[in-house]
Amino acid sequence: MSDNARLHQLLQEDERLFMEALFKAYFPLVCKAIYRLVPDMATAEDLAQEVFIKIWNRREQLHDVYFKAYLHRAAVNMALDHIDKSKRRGGPVREIGPAQEELVSTAPTVHVADTKARIQQAVNALPEKCREIFVLSRFEEMSYKEIAQTLQISVKTVENQMITALKKLRVSLREFLE
Repeated sequence: MSDNARLHQLLQEDERLFMEALFKAYFPLVCKAIYRLVPDMATAEDLAQEVFIKIWNRREQLHDVYFKAYLHRAAVNMALDHIDKSKRRGGPVREIGPAQEELVSTAPTVHVADTKARIQQAVNALPEKCREIFVLSRFEEMSYKEIAQTLQISVKTVENQMITALKKLRVSLREFLE
C-alpha cells in the first residue's frame, strides 16, 4: 500500500493517528519548502506548523489528495503569503547591491497571488494525463520510474509527457520567463 493510500485509510479510521503520521512523514519536507523562500529556520518551522493546523481544520475536504504534493503546495503558498504580508507591514528588507538594484528597477511588478493563479491556470490547462504526470514529478517529487510504475505506463511515455508539459508551460508562462 502506498504512503498516500495509507494516509487516506488513516484519515477514514482515526483522524488523530492520520495527523500524527502526516506530520511525522512530511514536516521536514514542508519546512524545507518554506525555508527555500523564507531563509529563517524558526520562521519556517512556525509557518510549517500553521500549514498542519490548516490541514487539520480542512481534514474533511482531503478526499483524493496526493498528500506530498498538497503539502508542498500549501507550504509554498504559506511562505509566499508570509513574504507578501511582511512586505505590506514594512518587514525587514534585505540589502541589495548595485547589480541587483538595476535588475529590480527594470523587473516588472507582479503580485504574488496573480503569479500563483497564472501558474495554476497554466498547469490546469495541460491535457489530463500530461497534467497528472507533471504534478507527480514536480509536486510529489516522484522519479520518472516511480511515475511509470504508479500509472502503469512506460518510462518513455512519462518522459514524452513531461517534455510536452514543459513546452506548453513555457509557452503559457513566457512573460514570467523573460
